[in-house]
Amino acid sequence: MNDTQYDVIVVGAGHAGCEAALAAARMGRRTLLLTLNLDSVALMPCNPSIGGPAKGHVVREIDALGGEMGRNTDRSFIQIRMLNTSKGPAVQALRAQCDKQIYHLAMKTVLETTPHLDLKQGAVAQLLLEPAAGSDPAEVGATLAPDAAAADGALANPRRRLRVTGIVTATGRIYRGHAVVLTTGTFLRGRIIMGEVTASAGRAGEAPSIALAENLGELQFPLLRLKTGTPPRIDARTIDWRGIEYQFGSPTPLQFSHTAVEPVLRPPLPTYPNPAPTAWRPQLPCYLVHTTAETHTIIRDNLSRAPMFNGGIAGVGPRYCPSIEDKIVRFAHKESHQLFLEPEGWETHEVYVQGANTSLPEDVQWALLRSIPALRAAEIMRIGYAVEYDAVP
Repeated sequence: MNDTQYDVIVVGAGHAGCEAALAAARMGRRTLLLTLNLDSVALMPCNPSIGGPAKGHVVREIDALGGEMGRNTDRSFIQIRMLNTSKGPAVQALRAQCDKQIYHLAMKTVLETTPHLDLKQGAVAQLLLEPAAGSDPAEVGATLAPDAAAADGALANPRRRLRVTGIVTATGRIYRGHAVVLTTGTFLRGRIIMGEVTASAGRAGEAPSIALAENLGELQFPLLRLKTGTPPRIDARTIDWRGIEYQFGSPTPLQFSHTAVEPVLRPPLPTYPNPAPTAWRPQLPCYLVHTTAETHTIIRDNLSRAPMFNGGIAGVGPRYCPSIEDKIVRFAHKESHQLFLEPEGWETHEVYVQGANTSLPEDVQWALLRSIPALRAAEIMRIGYAVEYDAVP
């Protein structure tokens, strides 16, 4: 068998890439899933949660179509609950907090053991293209010329249509395929921003995909800049748990998937207080704190250093997921905002500060967190940052 010939090539192994590759392979198509780092497959680099309004419906639709996301969530969650139960059923939504490492490893195992699916590490440098049936080679040549960017739409003109025939990696390896699916996430020309500090990265500590972004631009795909953000992560051992509010998991069984799966459980660290354990499955609570007037003053006093407000970030969010500095400005009348302290897994002290997405400088992040009573002595393990990246609309 030709080890470089595939029916479908999927680039990027986040949520979308894993589902795309599994869908193709489960239909009997020889499939390649190519990602920059095999240690980051389905990593959930921001909040390791699944569900909530809108996304929760999507996960269940994926499950109904035979996808893996719901099953993998049920394997790996440390907490599950139904949101908005005091309201009508139209706005109720299932949400799970997962163990980040269990989710990643369980999904990687599924990918590696699925027939017809190859999982490989590599960086895609360019798409292989040739004229599509019925296109004019001369017109296609004009499309690829650098001065053709102002032409009347290469992608919309049938005489200039190209079809993909594969990809070339950064090391020169060629993989051929009848279809290529790009699920590149935040990596296309990715740049992370922390106040005045910027770095070229798809996410903290991982290189961006520059060559593929340039190749898409050369092919006249319209590119736009998007941005998203992450909050700081703090050490659970430095949280003052006295007087903190609890958000417990569901006391009755809930699951995302229509298929029952065996959960992957670990003994939780004793650091996390859990005064109301659930009988049907071990769960960890999440914990609720609130910003203070001091928090808001610190943020307002540093808006000139906030890339969201001083021009340091040009991209727009793909959805409304506001940073803490944006919330303080947009909702100036509110005296406080909720922040949820969410463990990232059974066996880690890393706690995700949900609601505190930010690109403020590191010193400001320390100050704003320590302005909250339960976090007066909090130690940051990872600072928050924004990431800007290219996307094809």
